[in-house]
Amino acid sequence: MTKILLLTCLLFLPFLIFSQEKVKKANSDSTGRIYLDASGGLSLPLGSYANTDVKNSGSGFASPGFLAQVNLDWIGKDNYGLGLQYTFQHNALKSSVKNDKLSDMQTGQVIGVGSWTNHYLMAGLVVLKFIHKFYIEGKALFGVVLSSSPIFKTVDPIYKTPSTNIGTGFAYGVQLGAGYAVSPRITVKANIEYILGNPKIHRNYGAQYYVNDTGAIIYTPPLNVETKRTVSALLIKAGIVVKLSK
Repeated sequence: MTKILLLTCLLFLPFLIFSQEKVKKANSDSTGRIYLDASGGLSLPLGSYANTDVKNSGSGFASPGFLAQVNLDWIGKDNYGLGLQYTFQHNALKSSVKNDKLSDMQTGQVIGVGSWTNHYLMAGLVVLKFIHKFYIEGKALFGVVLSSSPIFKTVDPIYKTPSTNIGTGFAYGVQLGAGYAVSPRITVKANIEYILGNPKIHRNYGAQYYVNDTGAIIYTPPLNVETKRTVSALLIKAGIVVKLSK
């Protein structure tokens, strides 16, 4: 009798293990999966961001550059979830415009040399799915951008001291990607993203009085400087995805 009972238990053991694994997988899926990925690549300016027409008030004069990006994604049981993304973007200004002046910059101020440095912090919807070892993703994100550029430079009208201003505005991004899982936790991927930001600055210099070299009192009226640009680019990236949750 004991042998028969033992034999019956052994026969049912694989089914018990399989059922337990299914329960574990269901519990894992219901609580969601967390992925961390890091990537880098090319930043190719588009539209007015790459325009070199100094008569166009929207020109950004950006040349191709680079980017670095980090994502943290939470994915639910239906392969949909939420994502948080930070992007660093760098595009140098084209040297051909360094001696040019813009209408929305202060009188006498040239563009000069330098680059666009943009920081994006965005969040939004994510679709992420594994088909065997193949990985596909899609994201639609929105947030804010912080930008610095020689175009945003202002100069105090009295003391002639320059100020490097930070432009702020809303940002949007849409991306698609694919990859291959090299291990249960590590996936290599490549993706493309269209990113757009609308940074602007608003700098006020109040009315001032000063005494010139001849002893005369000079009055300068208030000065308001507002500059805004559209930063748009195609980002071509490659990186790795790490699954943090079990």
